[in-house]
Amino acid sequence: MTRSDILALKAGRSLNVCVAEKIMGNKVVSDPIMGDTELFTIDTGESVYGKLTPYSEDLSKAQLVVLKIAALGYAEAVLWESEKRPEVICRAALLTLFDKKSEKNRARQKSKLSVVK
Repeated sequence: MTRSDILALKAGRSLNVCVAEKIMGNKVVSDPIMGDTELFTIDTGESVYGKLTPYSEDLSKAQLVVLKIAALGYAEAVLWESEKRPEVICRAALLTLFDKKSEKNRARQKSKLSVVK
């Protein structure tokens, strides 16, 4: 997924699936009877299935994204606390992870350089 792919995501299923998998760390499966289902791991270590969370459509659910990003150690999360558009919060969180991953890849590429005498 590229930066432009993330920016193109609209509120709804696709953005919710990306957030569930890439940020919340949950697996999403599509069941013909249950529909889109999110697999959560609760505190006891058990797996629980539930309806796909509407992170990009419900502000209270988007706040869970803010809390998760903050818990992962990203200071940017505090900037989104007053944001009232859940899809903006979700895209910002995905972009934050994308940017950090890109930085790590660039750092790895730079570390392959060596001085030749």
